[in-house]
Amino acid sequence: MNPSGSQKLKALAATVRPWRFRNDHNLDFNLRTSLVAWLTCACFFVNVRCVDAQQTSISLEHGRWMINDQPTNAGSVCEGLLMNVRMVNATFEDLGRSDFDASENTDEFIASLDDYSAHGVNAVTLCLQGGMPGYEGAVNSAFASDGSLRADYIKRVEKAIRACDQRGIAVILSLFYQRQSKILEDETAVRAGLVNAVQWISNRQFRNVLVEIANEYPHPGFVHNIIRTPQGQSTLLRLAKQTAPELLFTASGLGHGKIDSAVAEACDFLTPHWNGTQVEDIPARVDALKRYNKPIVCNEDDKVGPQAIAALRATVASGAGYGLMLKDHNQTFPFRFEGAADATLYYATLKSLTSRAARGVVEPAAQESPNFPPPESQGGWRMIENEDEIESIGGMHKSRIATLRDWLLSSDNRPFAAVVIRHGNIVLQVERGNSATTDSRRVASVSKAICATLLAIASERSQQGLTPRQMQFHDRAFDFIPWANPLSDPRKSEITVQQLLKHTSGICPEASGARNDGEWDYILGHSGDERTEKLAFAPGTGCGYSTHGFVHASLVCETVTGKPYDQFAVEALFQPLGIESWWFQYYDGGKVGRKPSHGLGLPARELARIGYCMLHRGRWMDQQVIPEWFVEQTAQASHQVSTPELRWKINPAVFTLGWELPAKHYPHSGKHIRGIPADARYKPGSGGQLIAFVPSLDLVIARQTGGSGDWDYEEFLRRACEACLPDN
Repeated sequence: MNPSGSQKLKALAATVRPWRFRNDHNLDFNLRTSLVAWLTCACFFVNVRCVDAQQTSISLEHGRWMINDQPTNAGSVCEGLLMNVRMVNATFEDLGRSDFDASENTDEFIASLDDYSAHGVNAVTLCLQGGMPGYEGAVNSAFASDGSLRADYIKRVEKAIRACDQRGIAVILSLFYQRQSKILEDETAVRAGLVNAVQWISNRQFRNVLVEIANEYPHPGFVHNIIRTPQGQSTLLRLAKQTAPELLFTASGLGHGKIDSAVAEACDFLTPHWNGTQVEDIPARVDALKRYNKPIVCNEDDKVGPQAIAALRATVASGAGYGLMLKDHNQTFPFRFEGAADATLYYATLKSLTSRAARGVVEPAAQESPNFPPPESQGGWRMIENEDEIESIGGMHKSRIATLRDWLLSSDNRPFAAVVIRHGNIVLQVERGNSATTDSRRVASVSKAICATLLAIASERSQQGLTPRQMQFHDRAFDFIPWANPLSDPRKSEITVQQLLKHTSGICPEASGARNDGEWDYILGHSGDERTEKLAFAPGTGCGYSTHGFVHASLVCETVTGKPYDQFAVEALFQPLGIESWWFQYYDGGKVGRKPSHGLGLPARELARIGYCMLHRGRWMDQQVIPEWFVEQTAQASHQVSTPELRWKINPAVFTLGWELPAKHYPHSGKHIRGIPADARYKPGSGGQLIAFVPSLDLVIARQTGGSGDWDYEEFLRRACEACLPDN
């Protein structure tokens, strides 16, 4: 039989200070001046049982997590695992701030709980001392200096716990956090705080709460040895169990994923953190902890994007639960709790893994899928480290890569950055004056391929009812360009969206000698310049390379999506691919005003991400970012024009939807196309800018200069293809 609350209080009276609530915001408030009031409060909170019915019970059965006596995520690869997310600042306050509403913050968190739950979240981590809010000096603690509980703070925590209970969500409630632990005046106060908090949980009969004594207990930020040393932490864990034997307790380790044996032995379950742990090291970390024969739940990992997904998969494959910490979104002030919109791709993956359809064994991402790189700020592309790896990992000839490096450096004297990527690894990176990572100056006509790709995404979304207007590529383009009315040439009304992208629209081709850039009146044919006013040929009857056609396409994109071209590009393509550096070109004038054109700039390594996504049929990790139908259509000439392109006399079959097919060049063109596979797609831009991908070789190349002028684009691609070793 468990002792009553009053019996526990008497037993602990000799070693810890009485359990008390603080009703004001003054951490120095002393209830000893009102002993009668304190006794009334203490007896009430110790002995009165919660009358509200609890709906959610978290337990362990043979090492598996159970919610209401059913295994978590039943029927999925995550069955019996606790999939969680760190939300420690959901109950945040700062006694030094007057511009923050703590209750409203908690309410915003609660409002999104249904969405988190619907996407596979079984538990959230809350904390009585919060987490790092992105600035120093915050005063954020449910504990007063002597370890008593502050009523206003604990009220918010209770509200959050009950909201989780109503939705079948467990709470990992952490007690002490390194930046706030100094509020507790000594180790006696630490013990008192622990007992007070654990008794509060027990007496409120919260059956959905698990207790984490300290967040990253060895952290040097803790000022009390009883928290940060293995011996001290073990003592606290034993004290917690003595106080409430019915609860389950843990203490989380540092980001290296290791936990001292004395602490691990005292825990009911283990909570490693993966912040500083590489994805490929996660299986070994889990295996090392399995010797304690206790459930393993990572409840903090600050990886983002593809790396977070890879860590999720590796953790689940190793038989442990995973917990995401979106430091910049959920934990840094101002805090945002938007459900699955916090990290759309991650939560989509979590939902898939926790659903009944996700059966069988999950392998780590590195073994089951391509090497999708995290954002550059998180490490970026995987680089080949030495010459031996060029062949063993990169799958390319060492000598030919060395020759290609020399050729790139001698091909012209412009500043540039170039990369060659095979099997998801950068096998070659050459820089002269430009950074392959951060130099985002213009990429000239390479932006045409990106523009067409964005129009495909817009079209796909429009067919799903996700945009203000619906659009397909065979639709008339000027129906989406109201700024062009009245049309300067009536034949413009017949131009389709796909003709803008194939250089068959007749809009001001380069052969006319007109400027590529200018104000909107000039571009739309309202400036009096006959070259932009009249079409060079009837739509679909000829081929004339047209920068102006893609400027028009950027306006189509805005009308369909309801967003400026640059904003849509970032949201729909750049962010899902982890692109972090970019530049956009803007035009002014006339009825249009200031708007982005299709022109943009990206570093070479960021350009390569787009090629890599196309290489994988438009997918990035588990998300279909670019429509698969569009990738397929770029592999073939999709118009009937047979006459050469007007200016450069290029085979019109080279041109597809914004991209180009180098293998389609006329044999007599003088271009170095021998050896380039038929499935290769590329887009060259003046000045030596280039993006290319070859699915049959799992190859991507990119080059960025920011300049203009001629260059041997096909030779770069040909040499890269020639350097590929055959796959076994």
